[in-house]
Formats: sequence, structure tokens, C-alpha cells
Amino acid sequence: MGFIEGRKRSWESEEEDYPLNYLSTIAIPVSIILPAHNEEEWIRDSLLSILNLNYPKFEVVVVDDGSTDKTFEILNSMLNLKPIDTPYVKHYKDGIVSKILRSEKYPQVTVIHKEAGAKKAGAVNAGLNLAKNEYICVIDADTVLEQNALLKVMAHVQREPEKIIGIGSYFGLSNDLKIKDGRIIERSFSLNPIVAYQNMEYIRSFIGNRIGWSRYNAMPTVSGGFALWRRDVLYELGGFALDFTCEDIEFTFRAHDYLAKNKDKGYRIMMLPYYIGWTEGPSNIRSLLSQRERWQRVTDETIWRYKYMMLNPRYGAFAFLTFPYFLLYEVLGVFFEVSSIAFIAAGWWLGALSIKTFFAFLLLMILSQALISLVSIFSFVRIQRLFRVRYVIYLIFLTFLEFLAYRWIISAAKLLGTYKYFAKAKEHSKYQRAKRKTT
Repeated sequence: MGFIEGRKRSWESEEEDYPLNYLSTIAIPVSIILPAHNEEEWIRDSLLSILNLNYPKFEVVVVDDGSTDKTFEILNSMLNLKPIDTPYVKHYKDGIVSKILRSEKYPQVTVIHKEAGAKKAGAVNAGLNLAKNEYICVIDADTVLEQNALLKVMAHVQREPEKIIGIGSYFGLSNDLKIKDGRIIERSFSLNPIVAYQNMEYIRSFIGNRIGWSRYNAMPTVSGGFALWRRDVLYELGGFALDFTCEDIEFTFRAHDYLAKNKDKGYRIMMLPYYIGWTEGPSNIRSLLSQRERWQRVTDETIWRYKYMMLNPRYGAFAFLTFPYFLLYEVLGVFFEVSSIAFIAAGWWLGALSIKTFFAFLLLMILSQALISLVSIFSFVRIQRLFRVRYVIYLIFLTFLEFLAYRWIISAAKLLGTYKYFAKAKEHSKYQRAKRKTT
């Protein structure tokens, strides 16, 4: 289903007249919100990639969320900021805003300086309080956008602006990409197996899950790395929640609740098959564990909060496809995996384990997971002409080793995240990034 939906959207893109859209006087304006906390290594390229966008009408609201590094100094040197007196109405919970500044160099760029403490959700809400346009695009400050990202996404909105309330799209890992002044000048992909496995995970997630679910209006997550939402829906839902570990999956579930309550309006949340941007991923096991345990916490929080959706006919495919998957695989799956280790150990200790049968089932599991990955990779390369042949071969090779190593790192992270969920941990800690190579 993901392959079919991806091809459909790609055909629509091939028929689109993007130059005409760029020159159109009726293009829908977009407000881009860029929350940043201690992003001195990425903020310049991320903001420049936004300013380089091929889109006729957009404003940028950068929210410096209490950075203690050189993030604000870099913004000031780039933008030549001056304080302004502008109306600021707190429609959404945002924390404490200290000042608002406008760029003299780029008049469409405004910077909000606020105190930290309200998580990323509070920073995005601060941007929402100032944003003026009908559609809101939220981007992480370590994301570098493709120049046609907004043009491609908004082309789908322009077809049905009365129905499309949210859109996500692909983004990949920027590790080892060569980036200069917000533009990607060389697409070289990391051979670090930790990074390569994440690339493969993203492909499985986007092709095998989100694109397919989007076909049935059951897409579970509009990722915070790049998320487009209609402003009136954000307003009616009260913005992003401060009491969750992450903001993106919870808001998407809440939006599906909104869809069910307004079924007569035919609202849709879409997933598109375009690479719209690149974000840095963990490059070592410790950083990966830190990131994934936080993802697990917010998944547990969200599933528990919206448990009433499970198999509830009111929520359609979301209740019968997406929610059971998240409950059985993302939430309870870690308990099945841990139990399996205990059973194998007990069987071996008691002498009841057939080694031949054990290895037969192990081989079956390895090949089953590899098959899912291979189908996703095949579908991906048919839609995207992005990876070189040798990198695709490298990913295929890694698929047969995933169950023996990487899979258990992810399981450990899920177990840790589940423990922290029950311990009621709420921190949104960043993983330790590798030192970035600049171009």
C-alpha cells in the first residue's frame, strides 16, 4: 500500500507545474516556526536553507528557547536584529517571553527570545502566538531543507485547502552530507552502521507504515522535524501540549480525534514521498539509546492518553490499523522480546531447548525481518533516485545482520524508555552529538 500511494503522489508531482506555482500570486502564505535551544552548530545552515526556499510567500519566526551557547549571537550576526514593539497575544502556553526582535536584513524574519523550561512545545507555541499565516510549518533547528520542499508540499495543499489539515514528508539523515550556506553540495551517506541502520529504519517507517497508512487517512505521526498544520486546527486544539515528553505524535493523535469529531468535513492528514529535508542522527550507541528511550516514553504516554481510540469504529482505519500496531508492536513488543529471552534461557537451563529448532526459528525471524526491509528498500529506490548502488547494496547487507545486533540496541532503549515512563520521567534531554564537520 505504501508503494502504491508513493507512486500516486510521485505521478501527481510529475504533472505539477512548479514554476507556475512559484510565480503564482494566489499561493497560500506559510509561517515557518524554527524553535532552537543550543543549536550553535546548525542554526545558521538551517535558517539559510529556509531563506533559500523556492516559495513566494512565507515568514519565519525563530524562537531562541533560552540557549546558553552562541545560538543567539549567530542569529544576531546573520540577521542584524533590532527590538520591535508588536502585539503578542498568548493564545497558547509558551513560557516566559523576554523580547521580540526583527531582522533588518531579512524583513520576513522575526526572532523571539524566551526563557527555557517549557520544552520544545512551549517554544513552538511562542512562535504560534506571533505567526500570521494560514498554514504553519514547524522545523527542527538541526534540519536543512531542500529548496523545493515547501513548494512541493504546498502544491498538495493548494488542491484541497479546505480538507488538508496536516502534512508530513520524508526526511533523511544529514550525517556526512556536505552542506554549505544552507545548501547540500554533495550527497554522501554515512557508512557508520548505526547511521545506516537509522536510514533503513526511516525507509521502513515512511514507505512501510506512514505512506501506506496515509492512504486510509490513518497516518500516526507528522514528525516534528518537518510538520505542516493548518492554523485554525492548531487554534481549536490549543496548540502543542507541554505535559508530554515530545509534541509531534501526541498532537497527531489529537488531530485524529478532531478528524473523527468533524467527519462530515472530510479532513485529511497526509504523508508525501518527497525528501524535504535532512536532520542529524545519533552516530553512536549511547546517543541512539538516549534518543530512542525518549521516543518510547512519548509513545507510551500517547497510547495511554488516547486508549479510548482502540478498535473504536468512530475513528475508522486509525482505530483498527494504526492504533493496534502501536499498542502491540511499539508499546507491548518490548515485553514480548524480553520474555522471549527469559523463555530461551529457562529452556536451555532445564534442557528442554532443541538447538536445531531454536536455530530454525532464529533463521526464520532473521529472514522475515530482512524481507520487510528488502521490500521497503525496493519500493524506495523505485520512487527515489537518491542512493548510489553501492550504498543500496550496503543497506541490503545490513538487513541480514540487524536482528543480531541493532535490533537489541533498540529493544534496550525501548525497555529503558518504558521504565522511565512508569517512573514518570518527563525530561526532553538531547543526545550528545558528534562534532560536526563544516564546509
